[in-house]
Amino acid sequence: MVCKIVHISDLHLESQPETMYPGVNQYLTEAAELLVAEDPDLLIVSGDLTSHGSCNVRELEIAKDWLLGLHVPFLTVPGNHDLGANDWRGQAYSSTECYERTAFRKTNYGSVFSPDPVTLYNLDAVLVVGIALRNHDPDDTLAFLDRTLASTNKPVILVGHYPVEETRSSGPLATFAFQDFIPHCVDRLRQLILSYPKIRIYACGHVHASTTKSIGPHCLQVTAGGLGPGPSLYRVYTLDGEKIHFETRFGPGPSGFWERLVPEFEYQPEYHHGHSHEQKGQQSLV
Repeated sequence: MVCKIVHISDLHLESQPETMYPGVNQYLTEAAELLVAEDPDLLIVSGDLTSHGSCNVRELEIAKDWLLGLHVPFLTVPGNHDLGANDWRGQAYSSTECYERTAFRKTNYGSVFSPDPVTLYNLDAVLVVGIALRNHDPDDTLAFLDRTLASTNKPVILVGHYPVEETRSSGPLATFAFQDFIPHCVDRLRQLILSYPKIRIYACGHVHASTTKSIGPHCLQVTAGGLGPGPSLYRVYTLDGEKIHFETRFGPGPSGFWERLVPEFEYQPEYHHGHSHEQKGQQSLV
């Protein structure tokens, strides 16, 4: 039985007036039609649903309403803008990445989306596992994940926000993955991925680019673009029982991103959209 999963990331939805990415909400309104037309069995959202959700719970409520309005099943994980990753970034970016010194279920994200840092969605062909991760893992997410992986015999698509491997060897993404966000627990996450060959895809975001990178011999790290602020890309995974076929689709928003954030960086389509093998390929399910 063929199954379809759509992977979106980094929506950065904002309450009005939009201050971080003006126009982002209109792009997402237009993107919604494309996502509904895909008719997925599951929509996965790999973090940064909002721009200020860790500081403004209303943005997370708006993001949830946007997702419910698609009328498709969905699984979400938080990004650093939805659930502050660590205290030092919380102090440096106090209006966008608040660090909430409280139990996960009491955070803005936990109160709106899920009281648990690990969420599951069972499909016929695969178990989809979503993880919410903060530096030093105060929520015991990785222990929860370990128990979950040990208890299933099914192939797994793991969904997180932060790449565990660098996505580009040059430019702004050469050091923009986990380094300034979850440095004290990324080794444990990577080791768990390496220890469980049943994890076939690690679907993540954060980098605002469409990239792939192997994590050991069995797992492919796949990032989606930034559906709202750009590059407006998303992934479609088609599971046929033996393979996961993936491809990149374009949304209605900007085609680039980093040239706007880093003035000395010149826009490069392949940097944002991926090389041909990153845009389309396949991964074994067995």
